[in-house]
Amino acid sequence: MENIAWTALSIISLASLFVLSMSWLGEGPRPPPHVIPPRQYLAEVRQRQAEKSALLEKERSRTRILTSWMENGFHFQTLPVEIQMTVLAFCADTPATYRALVCVSRSVYVMTLRACLPLMPITLSSPRQLISFSHLVCRDETPIASSLDAGVLVHRLWLSPLRREDTSLAYRILRACSNVRALACDARTLSAAIARCTRFKHEMCRELTLLLSRPQWECAMDTPSGLQFLQQLTHLRLMGEPTVPRTLPLPALTQMSYPDQLLRPEGENIVRPWALGTPVAFPSLQQVVLTRRCGPAGHIPEEVDPRLLVVYVPRDQTEMEVWCAAAKGQSLWYHASLALPVARQPM
Repeated sequence: MENIAWTALSIISLASLFVLSMSWLGEGPRPPPHVIPPRQYLAEVRQRQAEKSALLEKERSRTRILTSWMENGFHFQTLPVEIQMTVLAFCADTPATYRALVCVSRSVYVMTLRACLPLMPITLSSPRQLISFSHLVCRDETPIASSLDAGVLVHRLWLSPLRREDTSLAYRILRACSNVRALACDARTLSAAIARCTRFKHEMCRELTLLLSRPQWECAMDTPSGLQFLQQLTHLRLMGEPTVPRTLPLPALTQMSYPDQLLRPEGENIVRPWALGTPVAFPSLQQVVLTRRCGPAGHIPEEVDPRLLVVYVPRDQTEMEVWCAAAKGQSLWYHASLALPVARQPM
């Protein structure tokens, strides 16, 4: 039995040796092993160590900052000015936060105004509001205002003085806010501003909303500053008299809007809001938007014809709220564009 066992073991060993020999012969010569030069190896090791040290130092720095904030409080003003302005700009949509920030300190007050005023719709109606805001934008009123020039930071301004005697105060505010982009005011205030200025400086204003008063177009057309102002308008909404003379120079006007309850027959010298085929009246006019009141749920805008659209506004939403919504990108013109095909949406 022992001979048989040794014979079987010998056969298995010889077979394994034969297979291993054949595999060696079939592989051919093996390539020499890759050897990294010592200098390169040391450089790679040092690089990995440096990267690890940088990560550890970054983590330790982060821990020190968090610990310092927990012990001493967060010092907002140690951040770069650009980051501070970006953070403060988010407060423009939250009046309560804005009012709290302007009470922190003089430096935070100035930075908050610079960051938020260009984004906020400013609405002024009551005597108290007009007086308070005039102290801010009229630079001869307070030391802070004299160094800030807050008037040029206002981009959206609503002026509707409740008393006739407040017109002069509204005019002073309008004159100070010379960088306004969208203006809503009554015709009396606008006419006073145009009549008293030899040069109307509101060169950036493109959107005008006239509030519940009959526009005095003759006053605007009789002065160089008035003509300049009319010729630069691209968006016009009339809340009072819904008629515009055919001779009114509005070459850049592309969008016009009326509340539909104000429409009535006009004379031959008046442009009807739906008569858009006269290039002499408004050569650049693309569409007219009529606003109608509806329930709180609202309705989808309707296209009456290629250039006449109806936008529905909830009954409980005031005209001021409709105007303020434009600061958040929800203007009447935006809602009107939802009813148009993409190819015909106004620029």
